[in-house]
Amino acid sequence: MKKFTLVLACLIFIQQFQSSAQEITYSETKLEDNRDINFEILGKMNNKYVVYKNVRWKHLLAFYDKDMHIAKSMRLTFVPDKTFNIDFITYPDYFYVIYQYQKNSVIYCKAVKLSNDGEKLGDPMHLDTTRIGILTDNKIYNTTFSQDKQKIMIYKIQVKNQMLTLVTKLFDKDLKMLDSTRQINPFDDRKEIYGDILLDNDGGFVLSKTTKKNYRENVNSIDIISRKPGVVDASVIKIPLSDKMIDEVRVKIDNLNKTYIVNSFYYNEDALNVKGLFTAMIDANNVNPIKIAFNVFPDSLRSKINFDGQSRFAFNDFFIRQAIVKKDGGFLLTAEDYSLQSLVGTNNNWNRWNYINNPYVNSYDYYLSNPYWYYRPVNSFNNAPSMRYYYNDILVLSLDADLKMEWCNVISKKQSDDETDNFLSFSSLNAGAEVHFIYIERERNKQVISNQSVYPNGQVKRYPTLRSREIGYEFMPRLARQVGVREVIIPCIYRSTIAFAKVVFSE
Repeated sequence: MKKFTLVLACLIFIQQFQSSAQEITYSETKLEDNRDINFEILGKMNNKYVVYKNVRWKHLLAFYDKDMHIAKSMRLTFVPDKTFNIDFITYPDYFYVIYQYQKNSVIYCKAVKLSNDGEKLGDPMHLDTTRIGILTDNKIYNTTFSQDKQKIMIYKIQVKNQMLTLVTKLFDKDLKMLDSTRQINPFDDRKEIYGDILLDNDGGFVLSKTTKKNYRENVNSIDIISRKPGVVDASVIKIPLSDKMIDEVRVKIDNLNKTYIVNSFYYNEDALNVKGLFTAMIDANNVNPIKIAFNVFPDSLRSKINFDGQSRFAFNDFFIRQAIVKKDGGFLLTAEDYSLQSLVGTNNNWNRWNYINNPYVNSYDYYLSNPYWYYRPVNSFNNAPSMRYYYNDILVLSLDADLKMEWCNVISKKQSDDETDNFLSFSSLNAGAEVHFIYIERERNKQVISNQSVYPNGQVKRYPTLRSREIGYEFMPRLARQVGVREVIIPCIYRSTIAFAKVVFSE
């Protein structure tokens, strides 16, 4: 009887382990896919996983089958060698490649429509051109699109002689132009910061403009600029901050409830330590009054932070990462503890003040203003590391439609690395009933993929860690792409080459 009980217990344990186990499938690697390439995971199309690769001057598409074998690899021959920026917009049956390149002193922005197998469905379409000066930055075009992908916008921001010029062109899903605008405004790059342009499902765009009293202070004024298609002038909504100050502003569009959600960390007049979360909710049609809330972080939350100093400093290195809207008009907000330390010399540590007050982190430099979601190729000629990166705790907050904090929680982690942060931070997987947070932990100098989820009531569940049966793979979870309800593609490095791992999470 005892033997039967022991066998039954073992069977139950094995079944529970198997039910929680995750499936990892690695892609085959190619020697030319070295650590210096640029890449972007485009998603799943026609049962193939599509990855864009930029190897030196070559622009390639790789199609992986369900076993992550390369089913097809093709070069984008229509893309000129001097192309320096490419964006992709994917649909179930086709996708667009929007690219910009320079010829002499002219920047061209064009688009090509491809089938889900990568075949051209037409000639390149001309979207816009700009003539630039000798010393002007040539990365001037940006692409954004609505959540339903029925509206696409190409825009450019140029600054000259303290004047900021914003030009937008709105297209439908067939790239037929619907609207265009041109605005010229005075601009002080030491006091004013413009945020990224976002596009709602109706074709209206929104962006933030924040202003400081002077270069060294935090933001004390915020405007939300929005414009609907066909309207001559943009609407400017001033959000009152009373005696509070804020820093980096993040805007989220809630298309279901027709609102714009504005978030930032705020300070009192001393402007020294983060006190809590500032939130404003604006009716997208400018009909209802603005909702504003200052949610103070309670001491109970501060005590959960993995911080060695006094609790009042606990949130000073946190930055907002993502807002996930809810059907009831509320939203879930995530933030992360992020900082840098110089390994050369002394008293040269990076902190939030250097980030906020850096004059080069401004409205028209989108490649510097959000250095979070991009892969950074490691320079092999840099022998001595000069920076140490820290990515620590994840803060998760839930606010209702009235901007009241329903609950708050912390996912504890400690991560650091020298020279590169490609293997740090986290990615999130929205499974509907819960949101997973995937990140790397070190165990005996080996990578272990941790998986914790947050339920709608704020409860945190730790899943079994993902342990690869293969040796030598280093995962980069913050660059992962969700391609299914419980399926993600995580890039990784294997023997100095880039590979991609398909991870399927069991229910």
